[in-house]
Amino acid sequence: MTDQPPPGNYPPPPEGGYPPPPPPQQGGFPPPPPEGGYPPPPPPGGYPPPPQGSGYPPSPPPGGYPPPPPAPQGGGYPPPPPPQGGGYPPPGAYPPPGAYPAGYPQAGGAGYGAAPYNFGDAFSWAWNKFTKNWVPLVVSTLIYGVIIGVLWGIVYGLATALAPSSEASYDDYGVSASVEFGAASMLVFFVGLLVFLVVGGAIASAYLNGLLDIANGTPVTIGSFFRPRNVGSFIIASLIVGILFSIGSLCFIGGLVVGVFTFFVFPALLDRNLSPFEAIAASFNVVKDNFGSVLLTFLVVYVMIMIASVLCGIGLLVAAPLAELVVVYTWRRLTNGPVAALTQ
Repeated sequence: MTDQPPPGNYPPPPEGGYPPPPPPQQGGFPPPPPEGGYPPPPPPGGYPPPPQGSGYPPSPPPGGYPPPPPAPQGGGYPPPPPPQGGGYPPPGAYPPPGAYPAGYPQAGGAGYGAAPYNFGDAFSWAWNKFTKNWVPLVVSTLIYGVIIGVLWGIVYGLATALAPSSEASYDDYGVSASVEFGAASMLVFFVGLLVFLVVGGAIASAYLNGLLDIANGTPVTIGSFFRPRNVGSFIIASLIVGILFSIGSLCFIGGLVVGVFTFFVFPALLDRNLSPFEAIAASFNVVKDNFGSVLLTFLVVYVMIMIASVLCGIGLLVAAPLAELVVVYTWRRLTNGPVAALTQ
């Protein structure tokens, strides 16, 4: 085997062998670039624009970030979203008597964040409201006093006329009479008691209705105290409280306890349209949770009425409405209910 190429026809080699190398330039290096040198630098302002169709978003305009979104109408921040499950109750609105909606404190003040109470505030408020409404208060109290007096006179007169015997005696102090009532007289008294229950229920509900208007800040007139309502419930509640008081009065402490714990029966009944038993339970709960304050108020009101009764009953024209205003204020405060301001 030899190193010779295989036989065949090959083109003849160029003359002189391999082609000569290019002639060397002066200095041995390739010629410099033409005058001006390197390509011009890119224009000021940054990098060249990206190629079309590259998929990149266009660069932001010179001068910084894009402008903020426009402000809402009226200026300021947008309003907060409404609360879930309905809106807030209207500001400054109190529920009308007897229609306290769910969520408002119910009877039983201490457990429901009731406003602080003291008797001095109660008396100041009651006196303020009495002086501003003394005409309708005094006139209505006088009219009701006359009605009760006339009814009692009629009942007692009939019972005395039907008595089997009566006699009068004279002594150094004047005339004294003794009457021995019989069955007919007792029947008259029983019928009179029923009449007093009905008339008394109507009077109590109408009078208390006017006092609640004062507590609500509603302007009152004489007619405001002659609009009875819930008379049937008043009659039933009066019977129940009367029976309890009669049982409790077998001893002095028992009568006092019944009087204190039923102190708010009638305001509760009328203010919240409760049944007689619900009103008794509401009164019991309020007194139980605020016993000290209620006991003090009860004793002061009792003393006020007793002193006014001794003054020939004339003092009741002031003491009776004043005492009832104290009771209404105390009930509303201890149950966190609405109470008109002193300026109203």
